Amino acid sequence: MKGAKDKGVKAIERVRGYLRSPAALRLLICVIGTAVLTMLFEIAIVPVRYDLKVGMVPSNTIAATKDVVDELSTEKRRAEAAAAISPTYRFQDGVTESVLADFDQIFSQLRAVRQYAETLPDMSPTRVFSKDELAYAREMLTLVTLRDYQLTSLLRCTSEELEEAYTLLYTALQSTMQGHVTQGQEAAATASIRQIVSYRISLSLSQNIVPAVLAACIQPNMVIDQEKTEAARAAARDAVEPVTYKQGQNIVVRGEGRVTANQLAMLSTLGLLSDAQVDFPMYLGAALLVVMVAVSMLLLLRQPECHVFDDTPRLLLLFIVLVVCLGLSTLARRVNTYLAPIVLCAMLATALLGMRPGLICHVALTVLAAALTAGGSEAYSEKMAALMVTGLLSGTLAALILHKRATRLRVLVAGLACAAMDFLGMLALGLMTASELSGTMEGAAWRVGGTLIATLLCIGLQPLLESIFNLPTPMKLLELSNPNQPLLRRLLLEAPGTYHHSIIVANLAEAAAEAIGANPLLARVGGYYHDIGKLKRPIYFKENQMGEENAHDRTDPQVSAAILTAHTRDGVAMARRYRLPQAVINIIAEHHGNAPVMFFYHKALQMANGKPVDMDAFCYDGHPPTSKESAIVMICDTIEAAVRSMKNPTPEGIEDFIVKLVRGKLEDGQLSDSPLTLRDIDGICAAATTVLVGVFHERIEYPDMDKEKARRPRHLVSKAAKQEQQAKPEETPEAAPAARQPEPPPEVETKPIAPAAPTVEMIEPVELVEVEPPPVAGVVPVDELIQLEALPQKPAQPEPETPAQQEETTTEEAGDERAD
Repeated sequence: MKGAKDKGVKAIERVRGYLRSPAALRLLICVIGTAVLTMLFEIAIVPVRYDLKVGMVPSNTIAATKDVVDELSTEKRRAEAAAAISPTYRFQDGVTESVLADFDQIFSQLRAVRQYAETLPDMSPTRVFSKDELAYAREMLTLVTLRDYQLTSLLRCTSEELEEAYTLLYTALQSTMQGHVTQGQEAAATASIRQIVSYRISLSLSQNIVPAVLAACIQPNMVIDQEKTEAARAAARDAVEPVTYKQGQNIVVRGEGRVTANQLAMLSTLGLLSDAQVDFPMYLGAALLVVMVAVSMLLLLRQPECHVFDDTPRLLLLFIVLVVCLGLSTLARRVNTYLAPIVLCAMLATALLGMRPGLICHVALTVLAAALTAGGSEAYSEKMAALMVTGLLSGTLAALILHKRATRLRVLVAGLACAAMDFLGMLALGLMTASELSGTMEGAAWRVGGTLIATLLCIGLQPLLESIFNLPTPMKLLELSNPNQPLLRRLLLEAPGTYHHSIIVANLAEAAAEAIGANPLLARVGGYYHDIGKLKRPIYFKENQMGEENAHDRTDPQVSAAILTAHTRDGVAMARRYRLPQAVINIIAEHHGNAPVMFFYHKALQMANGKPVDMDAFCYDGHPPTSKESAIVMICDTIEAAVRSMKNPTPEGIEDFIVKLVRGKLEDGQLSDSPLTLRDIDGICAAATTVLVGVFHERIEYPDMDKEKARRPRHLVSKAAKQEQQAKPEETPEAAPAARQPEPPPEVETKPIAPAAPTVEMIEPVELVEVEPPPVAGVVPVDELIQLEALPQKPAQPEPETPAQQEETTTEEAGDERAD
């Protein structure tokens, strides 16, 4: 008993745990979403009800909402067909013998009555019999029933007359029964026998006794075969086609005739009467259709590539899009069926959730919107086919256009393209099915209008849904990549070294994502924001110290490691405060995984004098990357930080170093939870090598010039010097002093020189006033940074570092040591 009780408690706990889990919430969203879709669908197909009675003149033209059978007219036709079928007969043996035997017994009773008459006193042909005498005579007859006048005729006849009648009747009856007496034709057989014997027997017996005797004994020997007859009649009934009113066919017409019983019965069957029963089969079919579409859609969305079924906000957004689009289609149906904005689902779902979920969601909505025509008052087969064909074509085109970049302009272009596709689709169907194109062109105009309305609705709803659900859509990511975003602006001003590092990582991540088919825009934005947590303590990171004293020199190694590893937590908190998308937050939290800060761990070991040091205190508390984009940013962050520590970066050296770093990540298990394959890792390494080789490309050597003859760039000439030069009288080339002629630069033997710059006229030296440069307005592209590095500058004379400082700097900037 205790074991069973424990199992029950555990089962209850499991149920409670499931009800509190995100899976239960997603199941609830699916159930509620499907119920709302079913309710909308059934509301859309509810017919208008009318108050009609038999004999009323209809005030409205009412058409069949679906195919309905005129039961009364059909039943009348079937009854007529069954009645027209002749019965099938079969011969029954022994009937003749039975009839003759009955005839003998009846005549025996008649003879007995005749003998009773002879016993009565005063017997004469004109004698009147009393009621008692007639009653006594009637009691003697058990096989035949005779009335008083018939009994009187029997009592008055003579024995000779009775025997003569017997002989004649027996012969005629035997002859008749040897032929075929058909069931139902007994009266005809009786009339035939009477006609044979009537001229040879007395008139009284022929008219009064013979009909009663023959009716009592004659039986048909050709009886109806009920089984075969009913089968033939059933076949005749089934052969009658039911009187059917097709959907859209008028049952009653306004002002024409009066409402008949069969018309009222059909309207009642369709549920179009105010006092009629509800058409439950129609609503049951509608609910079944919606549930089947929803289940099929959810099964397709369970694919890992969709990233919807296991994401609660995205699943909720998908059902919201479906409900909105189906509701708008329901409203549009009241104006014109073709006005339904079906393509809106493909546009919104693709722009907000991606191409695969967009197409799956759009197919589901197209089926439901096309099925709405089944509840209309017109023939739905043509409209259903038109909506299905044009909806699938235009929705697929919209998903292809908006894939990966759903900007406002592209939404407008997609809308125009889908409108053209709808027009061509309607025209194609019209050419195939219609003899005149007037109706086709009208339907095409409505379809184009619905698509244009869907485009405008998408432009208005897309930013609203993006803001509410904070999704990493292409438009949202493009906005986040703007250098004027608050976080990037702060990073530029408060941590310029980290900002420069993030720019390089973003470039590397974008190139790597494009190489392996990941989301390059998400990878780029993740690279921009992956180190925003350093804004809390920027001075503790080497790239932001700008020649100042390293704060870690006076800090305990464990504290230093805690400061460094905290920047991922700080970055997540800051990203949530600024409402960055969850995908970007995941990159911030996972770009270091749970790797240790080895430099400070080794420093702690050296200071511990042999005592054990807990490595967990020197590890990041994040989770290894779970997405391709997070893994790419982790790899690119490590590569950029480590390659900067190389003294003489060559293409071969960079490539070998990158492969070594990535191999270290693999061995450390940091990429075990990511969906990257070995092929993807090779692609990432190749892309990163290409970008870094371009950053650390070999530069030309510029020649030294004499200070007296050095040429000064034009952009260094002050405005006052230019005005002074313009105020001087113009000189001819012959009058120009020789000192002002530029001398050719000395030849360089080691490396080729780029094409010589155009000759610049030398001016008198002007003392320049040093001014503070203006603040940077935006992100400086990497190409411009490289060009600025190539300009001839006077190299700064750095202060010599101690060996310990050199070792610390090199180690902190390495990828795995992560001083960033």
